[in-house]
Amino acid sequence: MPHSPDVSRPTLLELHQEGDSLTLRLRLEPELVWFRGHFPGAPLLPGVVQLHLAIQYACEQWAIEEQFGGLEMLKFQRPLQPGNEVDLLLEWQPERRKLQFCYRRDGEVASSGRVK
Repeated sequence: MPHSPDVSRPTLLELHQEGDSLTLRLRLEPELVWFRGHFPGAPLLPGVVQLHLAIQYACEQWAIEEQFGGLEMLKFQRPLQPGNEVDLLLEWQPERRKLQFCYRRDGEVASSGRVK
């Protein structure tokens, strides 16, 4: 039986970790479930999904088990659209219990923030 692609996660192209910093190169496949209905004719990856994915990758990488309880400095500056390749930069600050994230598209910041 052929393997079905995971339509809930971007395609992971590269992963580089150095201590508490992680960089993921992702391709936002047009088939991602998150693009459906958001918005017809001009789909984009919702901000809440960008946040969800950042937390999900961080929890997997650093085995973070506690619940996140707030957001700081949240900014959405450029839309992420089907077919885009993006870099997701994550920095886990264990002493402060904070996760900093930044999505970059074509070398420019698309969104960023901190989760506590």
